[in-house]
Amino acid sequence: MIIIWYHNCMNQNLLEKASEIKQEIESLPEVIELKRLDKLLNENEEVMKLCYKKDVAATKFEDAVRYFGKESDEANEAQKVLYQAKLELDQNALVKAYNEQYKKVRKIYDKINEEIFNPFN
Repeated sequence: MIIIWYHNCMNQNLLEKASEIKQEIESLPEVIELKRLDKLLNENEEVMKLCYKKDVAATKFEDAVRYFGKESDEANEAQKVLYQAKLELDQNALVKAYNEQYKKVRKIYDKINEEIFNPFN
C-alpha cells in the first residue's frame, strides 16, 4: 500500500513539474512569436490559397504515381507542378518568417529534450 501511495505521489509531482515546464516554455518570447505568426498564417488569404494550390498538386502527384507509376510522364509532370507550388508557398514572406521562427523554437525543444533525457542514454 505504501509503495502505491509513493508511486501516486511521484506521478502527481512529475505531472506538476511537467505543467510548470510547459508554462515556462509557452512564455518564451520565441514561442509567443511562433504562435503569433501561426495565427497570421491561418488568417492570410494569400497563404491559404498557396497552401491549397500545394495540397491539390500533392494529391495530383500521388494519384499520378498510383495510376501511372513513379517514372511515368504523368507523375513527372505532376511532380514539377508540386515542386513549383511548394516553392511559391515557401517563398511567401510570412511563410518564410514562420519557418525561421519554427527553427528557433525547434532548437529550444531539442535542447530541452537533450537536457531531460540525455542522462538516460
